[in-house]
Amino acid sequence: MTMSDRQAAGLTCGHGRATGSTFFKRWMPYLFQRLEHPKHKHAFLPLNRDYVPLGMTRGKWIDYDEALSTHGVFFARDPTALDVWWNTRDEKLWLYDDSVASRLTYFARLEKLMLRQVEVIG
Repeated sequence: MTMSDRQAAGLTCGHGRATGSTFFKRWMPYLFQRLEHPKHKHAFLPLNRDYVPLGMTRGKWIDYDEALSTHGVFFARDPTALDVWWNTRDEKLWLYDDSVASRLTYFARLEKLMLRQVEVIG
């Protein structure tokens, strides 16, 4: 099944209502932020569209290093070279941005990412 441009655009515009797009913005990974970890070389914190760990909402300040212990993802190998990212920059790996084009291929790229060897915490 292929997603239409309209459906892709609607994924992230919830307009304040409890809609599927609110779910997408809160629970689906927007980007992976690299963090230092004493035991894991490739430690990342998956963040939602509000730049907080998945499932959380903006409001209180979130310590990313602290959140890593409950929401972290540890890759067996460096994930930066994977062909799943929409954009990479400054220790961040994005799965989508504000463009419809990035969301049209989001689920296919997320599937490829989830098939990689990762350890999820939390």
